[in-house]
Amino acid sequence: MPPILNQDIRERVRTTISKRAPQNTTKQIKLENIENFNNLSREGLENGNIERRILLYETHSHEKVYMQYPGIESKRNGQRNFLLDARPIIQKSDGEIVPDMNFGRIWDIIDRIGQGHQANLDVLAVLFLRIAYMIGYQHNDTEYLSETINVITGEVIESSRTRFCWNSLILDPDVVETLGDSFGLLGGVSLEGFLYYNDLLAQNEDCKYSYLKGRQWDFKSGRINNCLSHLTVIAHMQGHMGISELINKFQHGGVAPLAQNKFNEVCGDLVIQE
Repeated sequence: MPPILNQDIRERVRTTISKRAPQNTTKQIKLENIENFNNLSREGLENGNIERRILLYETHSHEKVYMQYPGIESKRNGQRNFLLDARPIIQKSDGEIVPDMNFGRIWDIIDRIGQGHQANLDVLAVLFLRIAYMIGYQHNDTEYLSETINVITGEVIESSRTRFCWNSLILDPDVVETLGDSFGLLGGVSLEGFLYYNDLLAQNEDCKYSYLKGRQWDFKSGRINNCLSHLTVIAHMQGHMGISELINKFQHGGVAPLAQNKFNEVCGDLVIQE
């Protein structure tokens, strides 16, 4: 596919959100995802020993993006124990498993994009914003590959098809391919794989905070605060805040979601609030 023009990219990613409580617009699909991910059976599984993964995304670069469970926080002691913890896994086309990405590694990738493609940071910010608010997601009710694995040996113990209902991130293939060709590999993976990984990482955050906070959950902690923190990092890279302000924002709680009144500062006219 020939690359599309930058103007076309910008038109295709332009996004409209509600001025008031945009987190409520897709509340129902968020709740559906949380319920169905949390209902995946953990019977007979143990983090670091026998785990299961479900194949939810495949990229044009033939990467496979799984949700694997249970995660390490299922073994955590105390009030922060999250029995239903999971984590995204990317398997490259050659079968290699990509190391887990924490905030630091994700920000290093964003920083690398900014160093070489400063003019497209607002586009990247909008893509993260769409993940934050689950904008343009697609409902799926189909069968997916499910594999039970011995984590120590890497052996696939059992393989089957599992029916799973959820709402998935939909990316414009022309936009992602054009940007991906320009950005190159990001931490060893494609831009498409990187974005899918971030979606599943954000999904687990939603599952975790809804589980830990119960009825007190405000729908912001989790996916939204996670992804909007990436916009805060981008704001610094664009020169909208100094390094001391950036550090100060992350000193309290580990996340620093960009305030909604700053969205247009970072995303320009690619975000419309009405």
